[in-house]
Amino acid sequence: MFNSSSADQHQPPSSLASGRFLTLLALLSIMVGSGLAISRHVYNVCHDVLVRHEWLLAISRQADEVSGRLDRLSQAKPGSADEKMQLNQFFADLDPASAHFLADISSELPAETADVEQAIAGLKSAVRTPDREGHGAALLQGKAGAYFAAAHLERTLDKLRSGVGRLEDDCFHQSESIQQLRLLAVVCQALAWLLILIAFGYAAQLYRRLRREELARFHIESELAAERAALERRVQARTFALEAEVQERLRAERLNRGRNRMLEMVARNEPIAEIFNVLTETVAEFRSTWTCAVHSLSPGSLKLMASSGMSDKIKQHLKSISTGFAGAPESIALASGEPYLVEDLGAVHKPWSELLRANGLLSVWSAPFFASGSDALGTISVYTLLQWKPSSADLEMLEMARHMAALVLEKSRLQTQLIDHAYHDSLTGLPNRRLARDRIASAIKRAARTNQGMAVLWIDLDRFKQINDQYGHPVGDAVLQRTAERLSGRLRSSDTLARMGGDEFMALIEGTSSREAAEVIAEDLLEALALPMQIEELELVISASIGVSVYPEDGETGDSLSQHADQAMYAAKFGCCGVRSFTPEMDREPAERRELEAELNQALENGGFTVAYQPLCLADGSLHGFEALLRFCSPRLGNVPPCDFIPIAEETQLIVPLGEWVLRETCRQGREWQDAGHPASSIAVNISALQFARDDFADTVAQILEETGYPAEMLVLELTESIVMHDFTESASQMERLKRLGVRIAIDDFGTGYSSLSYLHRLPIDVLKIDRSFMETLNEADGTGPIVEAVLSMAHTLGLHVVAEGVETAEQLNTLRLGGCDLIQGYFFSRPVAPSVAAGFLHSGKLEGKELPGSGTPADAPRQETTTTTA
Repeated sequence: MFNSSSADQHQPPSSLASGRFLTLLALLSIMVGSGLAISRHVYNVCHDVLVRHEWLLAISRQADEVSGRLDRLSQAKPGSADEKMQLNQFFADLDPASAHFLADISSELPAETADVEQAIAGLKSAVRTPDREGHGAALLQGKAGAYFAAAHLERTLDKLRSGVGRLEDDCFHQSESIQQLRLLAVVCQALAWLLILIAFGYAAQLYRRLRREELARFHIESELAAERAALERRVQARTFALEAEVQERLRAERLNRGRNRMLEMVARNEPIAEIFNVLTETVAEFRSTWTCAVHSLSPGSLKLMASSGMSDKIKQHLKSISTGFAGAPESIALASGEPYLVEDLGAVHKPWSELLRANGLLSVWSAPFFASGSDALGTISVYTLLQWKPSSADLEMLEMARHMAALVLEKSRLQTQLIDHAYHDSLTGLPNRRLARDRIASAIKRAARTNQGMAVLWIDLDRFKQINDQYGHPVGDAVLQRTAERLSGRLRSSDTLARMGGDEFMALIEGTSSREAAEVIAEDLLEALALPMQIEELELVISASIGVSVYPEDGETGDSLSQHADQAMYAAKFGCCGVRSFTPEMDREPAERRELEAELNQALENGGFTVAYQPLCLADGSLHGFEALLRFCSPRLGNVPPCDFIPIAEETQLIVPLGEWVLRETCRQGREWQDAGHPASSIAVNISALQFARDDFADTVAQILEETGYPAEMLVLELTESIVMHDFTESASQMERLKRLGVRIAIDDFGTGYSSLSYLHRLPIDVLKIDRSFMETLNEADGTGPIVEAVLSMAHTLGLHVVAEGVETAEQLNTLRLGGCDLIQGYFFSRPVAPSVAAGFLHSGKLEGKELPGSGTPADAPRQETTTTTA
């Protein structure tokens, strides 16, 4: 209805509506006032017209009445009674009628009023002048005057009638104006009512709008009030939060200072008790009503490490808590692995809770802490002077304390472990090389101070590498652990047994009286190791070599004693004698080993090696074949035993070309014997592990057979059990390739502790060779006879030939013959001989065994040497 200006658009909605409403009310008031004024004016005009109309009608009636009376008076007979009565009646009514008439016309027709007054006055004068009883002439004169006056009055009335006509015309014209005004008044009234309705409608709308705005304003005010209240609450809460934050920051600062202090103490390796004192003080300072205690877990109990803010009576109670004491919060937390909270100790009727309450403590919270491997280390407990339920900040702080306690104990434990690892062997738990050196140095000082002797025993396991290669490192580790247990069991508590690395051990014997006493101890250790060792399903027999050095004869420092004991051990290992003491000559052995290594390389290039042949015979002495054995004669040292130069050849990888030379030389010699007309006989050649492991070994054998022309079926390749079992699948594949060439395969040194009988039937082997160690006690009551008998039976069941090595007596031969042994090898028939002597054996075809009287040893022969691979 109304358009607001641009200025109004910036006003609030309620102000705009109020302005519009007031404008409408003002306009409505003006229109209603105008309509009412017009209506009043029309009413007044209409009233005046009606009054004048009635007045005109009255004047007209009066004039008509006067005129009628005058007409009746004029029509009456003069002098008659009727005239006289009418005349009297006329004059009787003349005064009030003339007075009333004049009063009626005086306001509107002043001129006519004067004429009428004059006429009436003349009429009165004319009528009243004559004597009514006899004066007829006067009456006539008066009557004539009356007539004249009546005529004048009639003229006056006519003028009056003409004035009334004009007045009626004016009234008519005014009535048209009145109709227009009335129509305007009706329109104004209609418009006024319409405006009133519109005003009421707009007012109702404006009221509703104002009501809505009022409600909206009320809601806004309510919301503002709520927001103001909320803001006040937030401000108040923020104030409290800021205060709490300030307090928490202060606590956090104290906590960080305490934590940093603990970390510094940990970094400086300060005592763990002092670190825990700082931890408990830091926790207790977090709340003014807190006290704190830290326990570390030891077998069967929790030991109090540190406490803060506690009485001596409580400390005495908390000094040691049994882990089996189910009622204690520390035990419950440790058993569950979760924090344990008692908010009201009064609800727990336990002796410990009564004790705590008697000392003013009302709540307790205990939490375990763990190492990185989830191993429980201890508990940290908080005791409060009020009934207390921990907040999130409290829980975070206590969680930090748990981690710090775990860190401290874990670091202490790791440091102990590091120290232990630094000085002890992780596998056996024995002192390591570093601690052994310290122990030797300390023992030397004590021996020098007390003038007592001491000995260093250097122990090395024989063929330990073969155990690792054949059965894997777990079995090897178990062997080392059992070895450590057995050696420790034979030594005194005052002695030291250390693992020096690999399969080497060192025994420090203090208070020895002589070298011989130390050697006796070494022999005792060898006996302990010689017993069968059960590792899972395996039964192994372990041997070792021990070197002995004695203080002060063999050295006055730990390094010299260890070095000399090590040299003596190598001498024992290469001499196959078990125990050897250090001698000054052994200082020259390393140089001799280097010289021997150089001589071996020269001998391989210049043909300095030879091959000897030891016969293999049937039980009746009939020659069946030979075993080729490598020999080396040094220009400087003379004949060098295989046990001295074969290990050097293996260490320097010389064994591969040397083994190939032996194989080629053996096949050449066998072909030469055949070409000389001697009967065909098999020749066995030992194969080293390095040779057998080569992928081209079968091709090398085939090439040698082709070059020499030696029949493949006459060649026997001897492999030790350890070589075969190192990689069973690859060994079986290699043996299959060799079998396709036509050669035969023998298992050498069978039964020496590495046997795997379950695999024998799966290998393409032809011969088993029983180790010479079984021959030494073959005929004794508790000897190896049953074992040899079992091996013979098993081998024959599998369709294998059996060769017994190291046969030296007729009793051994008879036992083997009765057991069905196929071939005999040993000094009973012959030692290894040169190729020319072997040709003589081929020519005769049979050997006769000989014995020394009462010795059971062949004449002119020392005890048989131990065969070594490719030896």
